Amino acid sequence: MGNLRDIKRRIKSVRNTSQITKAMQMVASAKMRRAQELALRGRDYISALANVLRHLGAVIEQGGASLMQTREQGRTLVVVINTDKGLCGALNANLLREVINEMPTDADVMCIGTKLAPTLRRLGRQVEYVFSVSDAVGEVELKPIFEVLRRGFEEGRYNRVEVFYQKFINVMVQRPQRRTLLPTTPGDLLRVAEQDALPDSDNPNFLLEPTPADLLASILPLYVSNLLTQLLLEGKASEQSARMVAMKSATENAKTLIGELTLEYNKARQTQITNELLEITTAMKAME
Repeated sequence: MGNLRDIKRRIKSVRNTSQITKAMQMVASAKMRRAQELALRGRDYISALANVLRHLGAVIEQGGASLMQTREQGRTLVVVINTDKGLCGALNANLLREVINEMPTDADVMCIGTKLAPTLRRLGRQVEYVFSVSDAVGEVELKPIFEVLRRGFEEGRYNRVEVFYQKFINVMVQRPQRRTLLPTTPGDLLRVAEQDALPDSDNPNFLLEPTPADLLASILPLYVSNLLTQLLLEGKASEQSARMVAMKSATENAKTLIGELTLEYNKARQTQITNELLEITTAMKAME
């Protein structure tokens, strides 16, 4: 009887676990769709911003804005966009491998997401900042992060800001990527202007005030902030996709294990019944 009780206890435990993983799978699926919607919603803003940048081509090529300056002095700041929670498969492990292989050993590190910060510290990396951002990626949360990046770059503490994040390809595939956030190069801005700007017919009379140089100085922080937001949304979509797939796999494994345990329980129960019948038969023969 003890063996039967243990098997029933295991079946109940695995069934409860499968219910939890199923619920987490559904929550991750809903959050993933939300992250995709937020990413798509920003495209109108990007198009309007690119439309302005297209008319600042001559000023952009001069590269006079503060966030476009190339400096020799200063350190590299590496921004690692990871997760605050686990249960998302190998997502963080793959990103950590990319960071360790690609980042300079003497670079400062900013973790957006708390999961990888302890590991990076154990590996001897200089983790200077750790931020946590909600799934909504709100402007209030991003403002202090961007201020640290902008102030550190403009004051000369950092001469380069690199971002490591998970690029969302599809539900099953997320790839670690590296992107330079600062300094912003004229090539990046002109490429955005060409790819995302609206056709000329949509805005034929485009007047610029104040001067193009002053306008670029105002728009460039918006562009960099928006780029960081998009990378965070990519990371959030990747996180929820990886978690949904991991929880789906866990649920299926739990169902398989329940089937195996049920079969084992039935075999043990059948053996017990057979033994009881043999005992009854033996006792009856002994009484004859």
